Amino acid sequence: MGKIVDYLVMLLAFITLVALIFGVYKLSLDLFNILNASTFDIGAKNFVIDTLTVFVVLELMLGFLQYHGKNRISPSYIIDAGIFFVTRELMIELYAGNTTPLTFVSFAAIIGVLGLVRAVLTKISPT
Repeated sequence: MGKIVDYLVMLLAFITLVALIFGVYKLSLDLFNILNASTFDIGAKNFVIDTLTVFVVLELMLGFLQYHGKNRISPSYIIDAGIFFVTRELMIELYAGNTTPLTFVSFAAIIGVLGLVRAVLTKISPT
């Protein structure tokens, strides 16, 4: 059973690596589009969102690779990926113009709780 899990984790790490490569490629295209866009806002929006997406994928890949090396996943990698994901969603909402004060409070609460959990986990188990 352990070998099957190891193979699945390595398969997920490989898929994540491929997604990371495509993400970096898309970032380079976004950077090119920023330089050639008529307005900075259009190109910058996609660049920021894609950059945060790459960070989410990178955190997931680090979690998979850590599991393969130590046969356990550190909760800090999962929480970091969650923080990046929530930040990404907040940036999408900001650029879409769909934000209300309640939206800001909701995102702030989620990021605050995730940050607090991350800080507590670091104090309890630094590794």
